[in-house]
Amino acid sequence: MGDRNGWSTGRLLRAGMLLTLAAVTAVAVTGLLRNGESLRAQDAVRQSSVLLERIGELRTAVDARGSGGPAAADVVRPRVAELAALAGPDPVHHELLRRIDPAGDVAGLRAAVDEMRRHEQIRLDRRIGEASAVARNSRWMISWVAVLCGLLVLIGGQMLVRRFTRAAAEITAAAGRARRGEPALPVTVRSPRELAELAAVCNASAAAHARARDEAKTVTAAGSAFLNAMSHEIRTPMTAVTAMTGMLLETDLDERQRELTETVHASGTALLAVVDDLLELALIETGELRLERRPFALRGCMRRAMEPVTAQAEANGLHLAGHLAAGCPERARGDEQRVRRILTAVLRQAVANTEHGAVTVTVSAQEDGDRLLVRFAVRDTGLGVASERRPDSGALLAWRLAASMGGAITTDCRPGKGTTVTVALRLETARQPERPGRSAPAGREKSLLVLIAEADLVGRRLTRRLLERRGHRVVTVTDGEAAVEAVQRDRYDLVLMGSGLPVLDGPSATGLIHAEPPRHGAPRIVAVCPGPEDHEDFVRAGVDGILTGPVDAGELERVLAAAAYADVRLAGLGPLPGPGDGESATIRACVDVMAGPDAEAADRRRLAEILHNFADRLPGLLDRMDSAAASGDTRNLARLAHSLKASSATLGANRFAARCADLEDRARHAPEASPEVLRDLHERAREVGETMETISRQLTRAS
Repeated sequence: MGDRNGWSTGRLLRAGMLLTLAAVTAVAVTGLLRNGESLRAQDAVRQSSVLLERIGELRTAVDARGSGGPAAADVVRPRVAELAALAGPDPVHHELLRRIDPAGDVAGLRAAVDEMRRHEQIRLDRRIGEASAVARNSRWMISWVAVLCGLLVLIGGQMLVRRFTRAAAEITAAAGRARRGEPALPVTVRSPRELAELAAVCNASAAAHARARDEAKTVTAAGSAFLNAMSHEIRTPMTAVTAMTGMLLETDLDERQRELTETVHASGTALLAVVDDLLELALIETGELRLERRPFALRGCMRRAMEPVTAQAEANGLHLAGHLAAGCPERARGDEQRVRRILTAVLRQAVANTEHGAVTVTVSAQEDGDRLLVRFAVRDTGLGVASERRPDSGALLAWRLAASMGGAITTDCRPGKGTTVTVALRLETARQPERPGRSAPAGREKSLLVLIAEADLVGRRLTRRLLERRGHRVVTVTDGEAAVEAVQRDRYDLVLMGSGLPVLDGPSATGLIHAEPPRHGAPRIVAVCPGPEDHEDFVRAGVDGILTGPVDAGELERVLAAAAYADVRLAGLGPLPGPGDGESATIRACVDVMAGPDAEAADRRRLAEILHNFADRLPGLLDRMDSAAASGDTRNLARLAHSLKASSATLGANRFAARCADLEDRARHAPEASPEVLRDLHERAREVGETMETISRQLTRAS
């Protein structure tokens, strides 16, 4: 009924009260009715009692007459009249009273009176029984009426409670779903009216929330599209502008041309910095910021952070200096690139607000278990920066990045005396370098053959210029399929694989190269990604490294150095063992370089697995070489020898790699001499395999 009429809460409560009052009234009326019947039964009993009492008095008067008392007849006659009035309509009493003659025989009078007494006694007993029955019936009737009314009240109350609780439960469930961010379901409540209106508000709120969520998704998608546009459509060409104008400044220009080029270069660099700041801020806002955890040198990080502001500091006549405080560790683990961005932003603001004097950076650190609280204190001798000054995008990014690293930026401003900005970051401890430092084997300076697989014309051209300026040979392709074909056809020292390639994307092309390596060996492949969205795909494909596009010159230098070192060792041109050094010593020296003090546990485990796999597959590979030599399959023998040469040289087995190179050459030009070299390889293989298994176990325990 509430659903049909849409009753309000007050109306439902009043209905419940009326139902309760009706039940109480029913019980009361029933009690009153039964009580009247009980009273009537009691009056009848009382009347019989009085009548018996008067009959007794009449018998006394009759007995007095029989004893000859004075005026006995006069006493009997009024008693008979009184009994006639008290007997009412009872015919038995009236018949007996007619038989009583005050002047008659005493014996007859006594018999009539005794008959009246017996008759009235029977009536009294009957009336007493009727009164008891009335009392019992009244008690049961009142009890049943009370029970029925109680049940009605209970059922009605339960209906009211269910009405309220069901509506409240639906509204509460809807609120819970909204709080947990689950899809909203419509709340169907039609009464009470107040809860129905509340349910309507909840439904409207859920609908508005759903619309807001859809709009937020649309805005997020638009924001992502905008960020992608900024990254690809703005950042990429601006990087090309700054890089090309930087190259142009290194050429012979007249004064006017140099001035114009410097203006373009400075403006492009400033705009690119703003775009990078906005992109980083967007990543922080969307929760997509991923911080790296790699060891880096604090001193080198500080110096690289000072480089972008060095020219401005010199132009302002400022002394720019930095040092590590006493006891500060040399290395830490964290995201070096973003630490530099924070420090550069603070330095840029300090240099901009300092007219004369100096800007100094002091680095200190405090260890707390495996955590490291690093403080960069940037002090300038300027006039002091007002605390209410609105920060630029670089300063805002610095604050947000510091917060993302569990730290903060505090400012101690003393007008007229300068400002000290302290950047506190929570990093991780890293293994410190040994003193004196041990230098890794240096590779031979040589020109590399580099394949650039990049669909973007500007990025492809810029990377090519950077490589050619360093004396490397470059081949470019524009799709992944062409990259796979080029790698199968020629031996490249390095492949820079772009992510957004047509026909065959970068991760797929990388995976295909590793799945079907060319006969001359798979090259070193480094991915070039504009953002982090393709990193996981490239890592699964097995790339040797990842660069953020557009390619940074400093990062490219490190990639080239690694490729050059790997190429030298693959060719057997690395450091040769001394006269007393065996294969074991050179393998251990190589592993020490690859698993240096900064290697993470996962890297050590991966290297241990590589050594174990090499030692495990070595006997089977030698057996295949024996079979190829026995069957005269020199082409397959040369291919197997070349592959074993490359892998063994990479792991430091230089003497073993040299014998593999000898076998490869003999398989091509003097196959008849191959068995002798094969026997020597079998003899050397035991030492190589045992050494690698031993080092593998040591690395596993150390990790």
